[in-house]
Amino acid sequence: MIKLDKLSKIIKALADPGRIRILALLLAKNNLCVCEIQNIIGLSQPTISFHLRLLENAGLVEYKKDGLWVNYSINSNMDDNTRKLIDNIINILKDDEKILEDRKKINGIDRIEICKR
Repeated sequence: MIKLDKLSKIIKALADPGRIRILALLLAKNNLCVCEIQNIIGLSQPTISFHLRLLENAGLVEYKKDGLWVNYSINSNMDDNTRKLIDNIINILKDDEKILEDRKKINGIDRIEICKR
């Protein structure tokens, strides 16, 4: 069961198109680093990091360090109701142009190439 304060925090975290796009990416592919998300969405690194921090504080994403990389994914310990909420939001947006563009880009992403730049 989600309490009111927690739900409010989740809804606030979802109140930005960039954060919703990040969640949609992480649902499509786990273990994305900031540079990959930045490359796909086109926002600055500080903005992506800010969004990820808000999503993490709301309990929606988690990260794991892997050598040089910090990999972000959907929180594996998310409660069922929150997961259903996220899934429903992304499902509503399944035909959105930006979400579709992001998903196309995700298949050709190469973090090593991105980080060489």
